[in-house]
Amino acid sequence: MGYNEHMTTINTIEDLARLLREQPAWREALRALILSQDLLDLPERFEKFMQAQGEFNAKLTQFVEEQQKANLFNEVNQDHTGGRLGNLEGREYERTSRTKAFARSMLYLGLQSPYVALTQDGHVDSRLTRSVALALNSGSVGRQRTADLFEADIIISTQDNRHAVFEVSVTADNDDIHRARAREEILADVTGGEVKPAVITANLNDPQKEQAEAENVTVFVIPHS
Repeated sequence: MGYNEHMTTINTIEDLARLLREQPAWREALRALILSQDLLDLPERFEKFMQAQGEFNAKLTQFVEEQQKANLFNEVNQDHTGGRLGNLEGREYERTSRTKAFARSMLYLGLQSPYVALTQDGHVDSRLTRSVALALNSGSVGRQRTADLFEADIIISTQDNRHAVFEVSVTADNDDIHRARAREEILADVTGGEVKPAVITANLNDPQKEQAEAENVTVFVIPHS
């Protein structure tokens, strides 16, 4: 075949490459013949996907921040309605329990090389937020269950997708045990990994001990120092 404008004859692949560089319209026509429409549309579709993902991640970050502010607001209100000393004691016990939760997750729950994924002082690891974003996108969890998960007192995780979710209370009651069990199920749905529910408390009465055993929730009794 020949190209008449400059009497160029295509004899080699180098001739064809040079001609396509000189004639962009020919290059686009050849590309359309070789590539499917799906491949031709791929750059535009990927750009739209990245834009949508960025918008979703921004909304998720805003949602987490709003949830944490709401939790703080509720704590402040409780402080001003007669429970101030009890709440301060509870928050201090929760704070001192974090390193103990970390240690017990390794010693007794079998987590190797763990990291802190969530605490109620505002720490949320990006690996947890990515898992939540993917779960929300896929529909495996809803917004309400996600909000409940972010109210867990402590979440400890590992790189191999194993987790422990802790509820912390100076005196454990049935609600603490139920919450640990419920949030175990939510975290399992979010991550698809193995999750162990646990409660850290300074005081455990016999009815709550029996309830924890019935719901397969591990309880660590740690004195309030």
